[in-house]
Formats: sequence, structure tokens, C-alpha cells
Amino acid sequence: MSELNFQCLLGIQCNDFVMIAADQTLTQSVLLLGNDGNKLYEVSDTIVMGLNGDMGDTTQFAEFVAKNLKLYKMRNSYSLKTAPVAHFTRNHMVEAFHKGTPKMLNILIAGYDEECGGQLYTMDFLASCMKVPHASHGLGGYLSLGILDQYYKPNLTEKEAYEVLKLCVHEIQQRLFINLSNFGVKTVSRHGIRQLPTINTASFLQT
Repeated sequence: MSELNFQCLLGIQCNDFVMIAADQTLTQSVLLLGNDGNKLYEVSDTIVMGLNGDMGDTTQFAEFVAKNLKLYKMRNSYSLKTAPVAHFTRNHMVEAFHKGTPKMLNILIAGYDEECGGQLYTMDFLASCMKVPHASHGLGGYLSLGILDQYYKPNLTEKEAYEVLKLCVHEIQQRLFINLSNFGVKTVSRHGIRQLPTINTASFLQT
């Protein structure tokens, strides 16, 4: 459980896009292995999955989802939208839980559909799943809830949403005893998936 709490995921859904951020800290027990890890996985052309958990579990699970989405597209000649992907992911989490081999993962699913626009789903290790306007996981997420509540608007621009996430990261780095120095950020829109600049200490020194 502590592995999940010591990591952080942030997400914000607006009318025309979804933005998702994850810390890049890689740890093993009490050891810091690196600050450049990837916890944001592109499972399709329009869906990004943020995963917290053991490094091996997150990578394996993201690949499992991505391969099944590709298989579905090959068989049916069209891709699944965000909501069905969230339901597929939850069903797999529930099945694993019932088998006694639960996936100790916290998840954010960010996607863009032409009919519905940006969509964001949050899911915890107990497979509780909900569509939300903004979400967070981990101890850093607890510190971010007030900021997300205060500054969230569905009509935010990408620049404004990025600034909101910067406020969250700044609060996390100021108040949390764990050193989460770098946060990777990706956005999903009608233009596809884009990697945004990493949020770190240097981000707050820019004028």
C-alpha cells in the first residue's frame, strides 16, 4: 500500500482536452533508482493511462491493455472509445481481485472522443471507477485536491490547465516529505497525444 501512497497522479478534464501528470520517481524499498521514469502510457492513439504501483506491474498492465485494444481494432476495424476502455480495465481489475491476485495499482485513464470530448476516469486498487472532472492519487494527491477544486473550470485552456498542475506540483514539493522532483505531463485532444514540458523545480524559476 505504501508504494501507492508514495507516488502521485494528477488529472484534469476540460471541454477540448484532458491533461494528466505523474511523478517520475523510481524507487525500490528505501532506495531511489531514478527521477526519469515513465508512468504515463499511451495505450491507444487517443488514450493515455497513468499508473501508480510497482514498476513491473505498471508496465505489464499497460502493455496488457494496449495489446488488447490493438487486437480489438484488428478484429472489428475500429477502436474502442474511452468509456469502454475504462470498463474493460475495471473488469480485469475485479477478476484479478476475485481470483486472490489483486492488481495493486491506482489508475487514471485520460481520453478524447469526437462525440464527448475529453474524458477522465479514476480507478483505485479496489477497482472503484468513476468519471470525474479532475482526480489525483497518492499522498501528493491529497495535497492537490483543494487546488484542483478551487481552480478547475471546464473551459480552461491547455496553458491554464498546465498552470493548475504546476500549482499542485509546487504544493507537493513544498509540503510532502517525499522528494517527487519531476512530473511528466501529457495532454490528449482531437490532435492526438502530446508530451508537455516536465514540471520540476526549474519550472517555478521561469518568468
